[in-house]
Amino acid sequence: MRLGYFLLENERHFGARIPDGFLDLDTACRDYFATNPVKGADPSRFRDLKTFLAGGADSVRLANTIQEYIDRRRKAGWTPRAATGARFLFRAEEGVKYLTPILPGAKIFCMASNSHSHSKEQGKDPPKRPYAFARFTNTLVGHEQPFVLHAIGKEPDVELELGVVIGTTGRKIPREKALDYVAGFTVVHDLGYRDLQYPDGRGTAADWVMGKGLDGTLAVGPMIVARDEVPDPRGLRMTLKVNGQVRQEGTTADYVFGVEEAIAHLSQGITLEAGDLLCMGSLGGAPGFEFGRPERILKPGDVIEGTLERIDTLKSPVRAEAPPAPPAPA
Repeated sequence: MRLGYFLLENERHFGARIPDGFLDLDTACRDYFATNPVKGADPSRFRDLKTFLAGGADSVRLANTIQEYIDRRRKAGWTPRAATGARFLFRAEEGVKYLTPILPGAKIFCMASNSHSHSKEQGKDPPKRPYAFARFTNTLVGHEQPFVLHAIGKEPDVELELGVVIGTTGRKIPREKALDYVAGFTVVHDLGYRDLQYPDGRGTAADWVMGKGLDGTLAVGPMIVARDEVPDPRGLRMTLKVNGQVRQEGTTADYVFGVEEAIAHLSQGITLEAGDLLCMGSLGGAPGFEFGRPERILKPGDVIEGTLERIDTLKSPVRAEAPPAPPAPA
């Protein structure tokens, strides 16, 4: 199951992507229980991602049951519409737009130097323990939403990463149980400004806030793929292209610390909550260490495509920051 948020005619929906379109799970769930009453059932349990995650595996099972119920009725000639008249099935060609699947207020953790190939191109040994920094939700954009290049930064580059969405709140999570706390996986494009990250030159102390914290610099999506579709995140093939040319290629087996180690480490002193996002880090090929080749610096008009095996392809166009509005006449 692929879960997330989408927009149609300025109305926001939470739901699932299905083979022939999109399913509004909130409306569909209400309709299902209206026609299939269950004592004590909460028909509003799918009103958003947070309530969906609160149901854990039961939510996934119920969502699959609802989808099977709809499929049976459609084959019988039924026009998909709730008893209230509200629609809950939409086709992509109607103009559906993806929104980021990450909740406002979620904590965002980013693993740094977390691949053998990326450490090698930096000329340093892999870290001895997991090393992370934080991002904020102001940085989030969704699938096919543009990265806007900020005039304050001169050396923007992009990295492809595996995104891990926490499904169950926990603290001091043991490594061997860490995957039980995962709701699913997604694709991440991490855009940063190397000149802002290292204002005094490469190898100096990093300014993570300015280098990685500007508005609209973390693309996530298109949706969250439930963990039952990807039971083991190790060894997934990763490919990042800019304008059709491969920039990064490898697998998640290159990560120094896997998903289990990262979750166990962070949760020793931080409560991980349902909906939090863990970005697992970049593979080698990040152009931030190749600025002798100016053509590798991102520019308006570029198109970024990152693909993670068994998960999805995330697309991010790049455009320039809009000039400031002229002052109002006196």
